Amino acid sequence: MPDVQPEPVQTEPRAPLAIVTGASSGIGKAVAILLAQRGVRTILIARRTDRLEALAKELSAKVPSFPLTLDLLDNLAIDQALNRIIADYGHVDILINNAGDGKMLKALEHSHEEHHRMMQVHYFAPVKFIEKLLPGMLARGKGHIINVSSLSSKMGPWGHGPYSAAKAAIVSFTQTLAMEYCNCGVHFSYVNPGLVLTEFFDNPGYDKLQDEVKKRGIPAQRVAKKIVRLLDRPKLELCVPRLYRIIDLFKAISPTFAHWVVKKGSTPKDERK
Repeated sequence: MPDVQPEPVQTEPRAPLAIVTGASSGIGKAVAILLAQRGVRTILIARRTDRLEALAKELSAKVPSFPLTLDLLDNLAIDQALNRIIADYGHVDILINNAGDGKMLKALEHSHEEHHRMMQVHYFAPVKFIEKLLPGMLARGKGHIINVSSLSSKMGPWGHGPYSAAKAAIVSFTQTLAMEYCNCGVHFSYVNPGLVLTEFFDNPGYDKLQDEVKKRGIPAQRVAKKIVRLLDRPKLELCVPRLYRIIDLFKAISPTFAHWVVKKGSTPKDERK
């Protein structure tokens, strides 16, 4: 009697897995919610354990979600966390580097340590995530890395020296990745939001911007929808709102004029002369 081959076991396709940093509030939280609605599993990373656990519990009603408390200032902890993620989950399909921090002060009022902090949170930590996770994406020929930058990366506004420099750095790095791995099936994007209604502006010094934030700030959910849409229609740069792309036009025509526009729009009233 010939051997009878068993029928292949039918299993559901593995749901994609995304890492979202800065997931405890604002844009990151809104992105995580939208990803869960799409059936994407999420690893939620931030410093506030209670918020992460509450959000993971909420999202897990739709699709598995896992909280991971992590301080992006701790390089050793980042390495250990990413090694554990790779060991436990095999690979990550989507990386959204969203975590951010800021302080609004004149350039000479920022400490040298503050410059290092901004570069660590907005550049070195995202790069470490990319270095760990991109090889797996390249090996599978698919994946998407989205780095949340800022409109200030285009022309540094008043009071944002270290922050703007760090955000410009991650933009430049993303552009290079997109050139070097353009035919590998992995997509790279950077997002430049303008003023967004989040807890970010509770940080020191931002009281001077409160009126502008209330007047021109957009909901975090609006930015999150645009970010998640990149998964369906990938592109290198996304500005939210789109109108802010006009800064590139101003810079092309006259960098001096672009500088004047940003200076006029970002300098607090009590600092104008």
